[in-house]
Order: sequence, then C-alpha cells, then structure tokens
Amino acid sequence: MHIEIIAELAQGFEGRLEQARLLLRASAAAGANAAKFQLVYADELAIPDYKHYDLFRSLEMSDAVWAELAKYAQELNIALYLDVFGARSIALAEHVGAGALKVHGTDIANVSLLHQIAQTAVPKILLGAGGAFLPEIERAIHLLADKEIVILLGFQSYPTPTDANQIARVRMLSDLLSTRNPNVTLGIADHASPESLLRVALAATALGKIMKPRSIQTDSLSL
Repeated sequence: MHIEIIAELAQGFEGRLEQARLLLRASAAAGANAAKFQLVYADELAIPDYKHYDLFRSLEMSDAVWAELAKYAQELNIALYLDVFGARSIALAEHVGAGALKVHGTDIANVSLLHQIAQTAVPKILLGAGGAFLPEIERAIHLLADKEIVILLGFQSYPTPTDANQIARVRMLSDLLSTRNPNVTLGIADHASPESLLRVALAATALGKIMKPRSIQTDSLSL
C-alpha cells in the first residue's frame, strides 16, 4: 500500500519568502512527500471592498518568488502542490511545475475554472467536494477526464468534530464513481482538532485497506 504524506501549509507563509522556505524545509525534514500552499491573488478571491481583501493582498508573492520556492522544493526532494483560484494562479502553478492543483470545494461547480485546469499539463487534481452534490462531482470528473483526480470529501468546519467528518461517504460513493472512472480515487480532507486528528487518519487508512479506491487523503495523509 502506497502512503503519501502531504504537509498542508495553506496560507501559513503569510506572504513571506523566508517563512515559506522554512515551512518547506520543516515539511521535508518531517518526511512529507509533498507540501501544499494556497497560491493567493486577492483579485481572484474577492472584490476590493470585501473585508478581507487587504488580507489576501498581504499574502501575494511575485512570480519569481514562487519559482524560487518550486526550485527549493526540488532541492529538498519534496513535491509542490498548489491551491488555485483563477487564471493567474493556474498559469503560474503550471509554469513552476506544480505536481498537483487543488480545487477548493466552492469551485467544484466553477465550469470555467475547471476547463482552464483541464487544459494545463499538471497531471494530478485534488478536487474538494465536501459540500457537493453528486451531479456536480460527476460533471467535474467529466471536465477533468484526462487528469488523475482525487475527490476529497469531508465536512469543512473549523475544527470538524470527529463524528462529522463523513468518512462513510467515501465508501458509499466509491462504487458510484471510481469503478466507472479508473482515473478517480476518493478520500477525506479533514479539519480535525489536534486531539482527534490521529483517529481520523487511522479511520481513513482502514478504509483504504478495504475499499477499491487507491487513495485516501486527509489534510496530511494519503495512501
């Protein structure tokens, strides 16, 4: 059984190159196979009068900085995964050689965004689907048919109670989706509290042993 550990770094770099480098170094030192950042541009996420617009602007880094981080990830022998939210972040993620693109759950019905992602050379897509209806998931699979797709289920509160993670939904949907689509696997993306994180990861691992999907994922674990 293949296990992939993904360090979820999100917006923890806070718009600072050195902080991002330290996070990458710590991820590699901890034995993670991949590290995932959110590639943030304010105009892809909000209009200027939105209350958090300035926060998003503070997270922006130049193309050259992201290229440097991609090179540093290669030096550390850790894959770089990036959340994308629009044409600019998609283009840059492809340019720097991201190993996977993450589609946020709020974008699973964003047909335009999915079309743009489908046209990239990035081979792997992490598809957030925690609140999605089955027809929305099936349409996204169709649009991304040439990609390796990992559908990430899970209830995305902060933190998510253990009994709300909907792990059983992975088993329920596996026959409906992965058996008809050999490029699709299912998994869990949790926001578990620290005291329950291990229980969620172990439950996801157990499902991976008994289910047909090749990959089960949490925020920090895939197999």
